[in-house]
Amino acid sequence: MAEAVLSALMEVLFQKTASQIFQKNGLLGSTKKEMLNLQSTLSTIQAVLQDAEDRQMKEKALKNWLVKLKDIVYEADDLLDEYMTQLLRHKYEVETETSCGKLDLVANERAKFHFRDVVYEKGFSCERPQSDSYVIESKILGRNKDKKNIIKLLIGSDVLVVSIIGIGGIGKTTVAKLVYNDAVVENSFDTRIWVCVSEGFNVKRLLKAIIESGTGSSCNLVEMDVIQRRVQELIMGKKFLLVLDDVWDDDHEKYERLKNLVHNGLDGSKLLVTTRNEKELAYKNRQKELLALEEVGKEIAKKCRGVPLAAKALGSLMCLKNQKSEWSFIRDCAMWDLMGHEDGAGILSALRLSYEYLPTHLKQCFAYCSIFPKGYWINKNTLICLWMAEGFVPSSESIPPEEVGNGYFNELLWHSFFQNVRRDFDGNIVECDMHDLVHDLAKSVGSVDCLTTEFGKEVIIPVATRHLSMFGNEVVPKNPGMLKSAQNLRSFLLLDGQRNITKLSKSFFLSFRSIRALDCSGTRIKKLSNSIGTLLHLRYLNLSHTLLRTLPKSICCLLNLEALILKHCNHLIELPAEIRKLVNLRHLDIYGCTSLTMLPGGIGQMRSLQTLPVYIVSDAAASDISELQRLDLHGELMIKNLENLSNEICAKNANLKGKRHIRFLKLIWAQVEEMETRENVERVVEGLQPNSDLRKLHLEGYIGANFPSWLMTTYLVNIVELSLLKCHRCVELPQLEKLPFLEVLTVDGMDSAMYFCGSSGGKDSATHFASLKQLTLRNMPCLLGWSVNEDHGILPRLKKFTCEACPSLNNLPYLPSLNSLELSDCSSELLAETAANVTSLTHLMISGFLELIHLPEGLLKNNISLLSVEIRDCPEIRSLSSELKVLPCIESLSISNCKNLSSVFDSCRLGTLKSLSIHGCHNISLEKGLQNLQFLQYASLSDCGNLTTLPMPMLHLTSLQTLHIWSCSEMYMLPEWLGDLSSLRELELWYCGKLSSLPESVKNLTKLQILSIWGCPNLGSRCRKDVGEDWHKIKHVPFIKINGPYIQAMTVYYASTVNIVWEYPIPSGFWCYLYLIPHNALATLSFLIIPIAVTSITILLSIPFMSYSLSVFGNNNKMPSVIPQVMYETLTLPLWCREAAFGTYGYP
Repeated sequence: MAEAVLSALMEVLFQKTASQIFQKNGLLGSTKKEMLNLQSTLSTIQAVLQDAEDRQMKEKALKNWLVKLKDIVYEADDLLDEYMTQLLRHKYEVETETSCGKLDLVANERAKFHFRDVVYEKGFSCERPQSDSYVIESKILGRNKDKKNIIKLLIGSDVLVVSIIGIGGIGKTTVAKLVYNDAVVENSFDTRIWVCVSEGFNVKRLLKAIIESGTGSSCNLVEMDVIQRRVQELIMGKKFLLVLDDVWDDDHEKYERLKNLVHNGLDGSKLLVTTRNEKELAYKNRQKELLALEEVGKEIAKKCRGVPLAAKALGSLMCLKNQKSEWSFIRDCAMWDLMGHEDGAGILSALRLSYEYLPTHLKQCFAYCSIFPKGYWINKNTLICLWMAEGFVPSSESIPPEEVGNGYFNELLWHSFFQNVRRDFDGNIVECDMHDLVHDLAKSVGSVDCLTTEFGKEVIIPVATRHLSMFGNEVVPKNPGMLKSAQNLRSFLLLDGQRNITKLSKSFFLSFRSIRALDCSGTRIKKLSNSIGTLLHLRYLNLSHTLLRTLPKSICCLLNLEALILKHCNHLIELPAEIRKLVNLRHLDIYGCTSLTMLPGGIGQMRSLQTLPVYIVSDAAASDISELQRLDLHGELMIKNLENLSNEICAKNANLKGKRHIRFLKLIWAQVEEMETRENVERVVEGLQPNSDLRKLHLEGYIGANFPSWLMTTYLVNIVELSLLKCHRCVELPQLEKLPFLEVLTVDGMDSAMYFCGSSGGKDSATHFASLKQLTLRNMPCLLGWSVNEDHGILPRLKKFTCEACPSLNNLPYLPSLNSLELSDCSSELLAETAANVTSLTHLMISGFLELIHLPEGLLKNNISLLSVEIRDCPEIRSLSSELKVLPCIESLSISNCKNLSSVFDSCRLGTLKSLSIHGCHNISLEKGLQNLQFLQYASLSDCGNLTTLPMPMLHLTSLQTLHIWSCSEMYMLPEWLGDLSSLRELELWYCGKLSSLPESVKNLTKLQILSIWGCPNLGSRCRKDVGEDWHKIKHVPFIKINGPYIQAMTVYYASTVNIVWEYPIPSGFWCYLYLIPHNALATLSFLIIPIAVTSITILLSIPFMSYSLSVFGNNNKMPSVIPQVMYETLTLPLWCREAAFGTYGYP
């Protein structure tokens, strides 16, 4: 990694010496002389670095020289950084001279290695004229033969891409123009598009040019996804010709993306490319070359030893090489021998070769990834911020460093150094991981600079270590001596959230003079030392999920800080008043800082700011929203407390319309009753008009009677997801049916709305909601139907429909694509209508049909593809066996709070069922039919008061892997045949107070991995380690959790009351999950008693519906003094809460 780091650092140093700060303030005396000397020395070293890198694996002395050189360059970088930050020229004249002297001494040593000078080429650009498709054919002579040959390829062959290759000035563009304007070509293609690519290749620019050429009008779209979809629309179902003129760039991935566009057109669509680049393999006829390379390729493949990862990594390298000599060089490379011949050596050799051919800037970015442990999911944006903090990403006035870093990430992904990406709703990559072998390579090349270690291990940190990460859950000593030698750290990351760390001392910060990136997220620190302000080089600071209430004022001295991450700091009550001084701050993430009630003034002065996910409108100064005016924010923006904004001019001054990089906008009002405020809000919201490129919009608590005009039209043409919550006074929904890209729509709490579509709902219905895939309607008591003129054919692509608490809705339109249907607290007529009209379901959930005795005829019979069925809170249903038997594919069945249900499997054979959950069914009998569930893998029985033991047919469930038995108060024994469940891996026994022992046959459960016993006092005592009477039956189980001290989480399903008492000590990290409070049990909501030993408790809600209150108390119904003041707040629980979490830290 030495050469990669050195080259990058030198580029950074060159940039710094040429920066505006130096130009503006000047250099005086010997400082100027030493800076010039520094530049000269760096240039001479740069010339030999490539040769040094090529030889270092064989020459140990040379490798040591590179390490020594790197250390001194790091030191010089620190000094320049401090100079730029403080401009204390009188202090640094001597230090700069000393550093330059050290560098000269090491540089002079290069002579003994007899290096080859390699010209270090910096990128350059020159302006090239843009071509067009216009041509005067009468003035072109001697090109008819070329034109005819190309037209023949375009029209009469199966060739997808036709290339015109030649040196500059030979007439490639002229021939392409003749072909493009030929009458035969014009008549053979539905659409012709001409785009000049030239050297300044940019995928987004090129796609926009395609749109402009195809439509004849300017394209103002910004988001990549929207642009791509517009291109697809332009060519979808058409036979088209796309001309790419003057292609220079040989980036394979870029051209693959463009080439794939052809597949969106009709057969016969073609690409015509003009290029002078012989290496552009994507467009070149390569049959002869491929034949010549085949034999060499097979030999290289053998060296990969059949490992796909190695082949893929080398493939991304070799596909850009078309000379046999290049392939032979890879085959014969000494790297294969240097890595050895043991198992795995061939794979590492292949990966190492792929790494060696990476450009320098990618080498250092890849090696840095070894700071993450194996199996760790790497957040892409965090990684890019870390790269930026370390100076790996160059700064530029024209291209944001985040965009450059994203390009670096994609290149490493293309070379298979990253795998298994996770994407967001927009298809953008959020996370990735690294294959273990790739991680081994990263660790190998970054071993000197990077170190990853576990807490609790006695490891001495080498002085040369620059990047350190720690993970694990061991207790950390207050003054870990292992960090004393880590004086040169530039990155220090605590990756697993060390809850045992409660304080970071002054000496902790003073130890890290050179630190660029510091991640203390997840620790339990409540206060930061003022000494953090001494970390002048710090660019990335992550304090997320900590207990901080305030930040020290000195944090505003960190003038180089680019990212301050404070996500989910729930106790944070304010930000420093002078945070505006952080003029280089690009990311201020305060998402989830629920105790913040206002932001300090001056946010608008932070012109570099791109990430500000939350803005709080203060009641003290409503005009402060104007701070947003000049900020070019990206990603998500939530504006809270909009009830404090009464001036529509200030709303317009926020300039949301001009923020084209905002993808997700949330506008939130707290509920107020003042009529004056409610009338003024409509004028204010007009001024909050977002940019038309917005992808997601969330409107909550809006108290106006009419939606803004920008929402009532198709202005938000690119919107993909829309949520309208608690807009109680609005009577009519916007005309959303015309939005072409809308895929997800949620409407909750529109009390007075009567129809789903607007007044034009019945007209041209075939085009309504053309892209909508997911629809949720909740708490709309007056909703009668879908449009004024009831019509069928709307929602043609709807996949999932959720309807809750809409009692007046009696019918569904024809939904030909519906896969998932969830109905709760709706009319029986709607359920019957569903049975008649819906035939394509794979998931069905019905809940809250209090008078339902039988499922409507046809509901299951007409949906034989059902894979998952959930039936909740239908107390009058008595049997399901006849209905279920018609489902040949069902895999999951969940039944809860059907108190009169007695039979389920009596007359049906659900041979495909894999998961079964039965809760709160007090009269159920499972004595018949269970033996037919031969593929059942998961079974959960909870709150079934009539069960005294497990039903006999369960002994035939030989595929069962997980068995949970909760809150079965009458169950007093487990059968001896339990040991016959040979596949069982997990057994949970919770709150079965009458259970007193385990059967002897438990010893036969050799695959059992997890045994959890909670709230079974007699059984728990018998299972105590070594001393319990039943211990010998379970001692073979690897993970045993019994009562309190060993338990890490608690789950309560469908409790009839919400009285939860913990009687045992709660360990760090304890969680309680509460699932589905029955609607008919709301009157019994009580309180949560927690042990006095718990110093804090966090309660999270995953799905907000209606509000009920649950207070939190300590023992004896009194708040213990150790509980923070925040605990006096009332917890709001939802009406249909699917999941709530109770715990001692953060979120699960």
